[in-house]
Amino acid sequence: MLEQINGLVRATIYGAIAAAAGTAAFLFAVVAAFLWFQQHYDAIVACFVVGGMFLLVAVIALALLAIARRRAARRKAREEAEAANAMPSWLADPAIMLTALQIARTIGFRKIIPLALAGFAAFGAASAFGGRDKSRAAAKRAAREKSAKEEQARHVA
Repeated sequence: MLEQINGLVRATIYGAIAAAAGTAAFLFAVVAAFLWFQQHYDAIVACFVVGGMFLLVAVIALALLAIARRRAARRKAREEAEAANAMPSWLADPAIMLTALQIARTIGFRKIIPLALAGFAAFGAASAFGGRDKSRAAAKRAAREKSAKEEQARHVA
């Protein structure tokens, strides 16, 4: 969450820098540069040079914005992959494991084995026939395709 906020702040800062650079360039440099180039060259050449300065500032700001967005997208994909592969917190909780062990001792291990097998069978049937795993697989596949497209776009650029 904090990294998402940092990415958003960076994108906002780069956008503000681009806007401020464009405004400052317009206010302080355009007229002076235009008049200087007009005196030394033709008026058309002066227009092209001033336009080129604006284009350079805009391209730099857009490049920085694209880099910030790409980093944020990679970070988000990595976090989602880590969250999908993470062990459930209830399974790592020692209190729950001790409670399960106490229940098994109370009922008896010989009676627990058929119940556990029935539970595993029910879980297997639910995962085989349920749509939850399919949606997870589709989400993982979509994330892989998106990262592959980003990688391909990075190599092209």
